[in-house]
Amino acid sequence: MAKMLDGPVPNGARSVSWPWYHHTLTTELTADARTLLEQYSKIPPDRVETHIYRVRDKAWGIFPWPCVGEFWFLSFGLAKHPLYHTVILPRLKSGDALLDLGACLGQDLRKCVFDGAPANKLYASDLFEQYEDLAYELWNDRDIFPPNHYIKDDVLADNDRFMHGNLMMTLGPGQIDIIVINMFLHLFNYQNQLKVATRILRLLSHKPGSIILGSQAGVVNPIEQPLKPPFDKTEDGEKRTVFRHSPESFIRMWEDAGRASGVPLRPIICDFQKPEATDASAPGVDTGLKAEEKKPFTADDLFSKEPLTKPRVYFSGPETGRLYFSIIRS
Repeated sequence: MAKMLDGPVPNGARSVSWPWYHHTLTTELTADARTLLEQYSKIPPDRVETHIYRVRDKAWGIFPWPCVGEFWFLSFGLAKHPLYHTVILPRLKSGDALLDLGACLGQDLRKCVFDGAPANKLYASDLFEQYEDLAYELWNDRDIFPPNHYIKDDVLADNDRFMHGNLMMTLGPGQIDIIVINMFLHLFNYQNQLKVATRILRLLSHKPGSIILGSQAGVVNPIEQPLKPPFDKTEDGEKRTVFRHSPESFIRMWEDAGRASGVPLRPIICDFQKPEATDASAPGVDTGLKAEEKKPFTADDLFSKEPLTKPRVYFSGPETGRLYFSIIRS
């Protein structure tokens, strides 16, 4: 049976001695996160940190993802995307439906609501149904965020189970205008990434201009990378790997997914940042071009029928960075 997880939590994975379990908040509690917790969630300022620790430890008990240990649910990845303010937020305000796959505690959706998007067409999905109640606990918004908009499902289930699963039965095929996959695909090997991509295309609206977007770890030279303990083996003892894409390999994979699904696509790498360039205040303009050649990625780039006037030049130096992408239905 294909699943996102191959078995129970590996032995020792819930230990708080792993380096990715952060015992204290440092830079993770950004001004944006504090603002949302205080102004949207109405958490008293002197209780914010205690509130975060309590929710994080409950999430760690559900499954000890490294991103949970590192408080990544306080990072608003969608808002850092180069197209968030110019394309995504205006379309949400105009009534487009959005699905966040691998939503964890729903942080990106809450940021959308705080920024003025109506909540009634925002949906989240993850493997663990317990995340829905825990997201309500973190954001204190049962009176704002609609019930039953958090959909438990496994995008790697066998085909019959997926087609009759919660996502397809709740949302229906071809109904979602915007699908967000932040820090999601890079959890899988290449074969499973391609499989997930075709599943996502079944959910994407048939309307031209419908869009898939997000970010993930990217590399200069693509590689199928073995995972380290405690997530290095499946329940059957097989080695577990994840595929790290370069911009070029990522585009090729989506082109293959589009052809296999019969969906015309235009995949674009919006940006590929050095690790130190992933600053929330500067979302995605450091492409390694000379200063006079730099141009922020805009909606004109996304929806233009013409190829980009210049090939994008990605950074040299450190081989791992943040890859921001958009895949638009032609």
